Amino acid sequence: MADSFLVSVTRLFLSLSLSLTALFLPTGEVKANPLPPKADGAAARAVTFNLRCTGLGKTSIAYRAPLLTAQLLATGADSIGVQEANLRWMLYLREHLNGYESVGVSRGNGKNRGEFSAIFYQKEKYDLLDSGTFWLSKTPDVPGSSDWGSANIRICTWAILQNKETKQTYAHFNTHLDHVSDNARTNQIQVLLERMTQIAGELPVILTGDFNAETDSDMYRAAARALQDSRLTAAVTDDKGTFHSYGVIEPKLIDYIFVSESVSPLVYHVIDDKLNDAYLSDHYGIYLDFSY
Repeated sequence: MADSFLVSVTRLFLSLSLSLTALFLPTGEVKANPLPPKADGAAARAVTFNLRCTGLGKTSIAYRAPLLTAQLLATGADSIGVQEANLRWMLYLREHLNGYESVGVSRGNGKNRGEFSAIFYQKEKYDLLDSGTFWLSKTPDVPGSSDWGSANIRICTWAILQNKETKQTYAHFNTHLDHVSDNARTNQIQVLLERMTQIAGELPVILTGDFNAETDSDMYRAAARALQDSRLTAAVTDDKGTFHSYGVIEPKLIDYIFVSESVSPLVYHVIDDKLNDAYLSDHYGIYLDFSY
């Protein structure tokens, strides 16, 4: 009952916020910046994007939601991993990210309280074979669990997707590691990698997320030992950072798309577009075209 009430109140608040914010948006349909089509030979495109769960004015969810959603749709991604997707974001994306279905629960209670690390996938193209969420703690199956001095509860959501036409199948994992503790991040990635092996087995794996750590960290080294950093192995790539705090700082690389050895990264691209002269988030997104 409490969660149903929360959903209703949040939906009403989001509707009012969007109505007020619309007064300041340009009239007509929001037009995203065009992005290149999938690379030749690519079986799929995956996206990671930290949405930022708060803000005011042009950084508010109400202002940014139509812009960011339009840009996500413009990617034509097969699957999208989002971070900091609180209930307001989830309600909006479920309604407006046309053609996509989502999986994932909140980190707070495994329902609707707190942020999601949700995955959206093209529902007409893929069958969802299995999905779930686990907690990055000593007790991964206990909702709301947290260890190692993590400043926040952290989770990983996963989906096993099968192309309806080709029957090709891959596993998409999506996460958001702690933003304060190096020790917590190092332990969280170990839990994630162990669970990933148990869940995915020999399937091709895509791991997206905001890892809150740069390439000189223990967390990154652990992930890079187990998986490929697609930024380094893609045939076409770029070297831009991802976290920029709405243009306040030089972008730092803390968001990644890691892939298993059975995945061939083709094009890695940082989505650093602005719409209506506004940043879509305090992070840039990334897309990866890949074959498997």
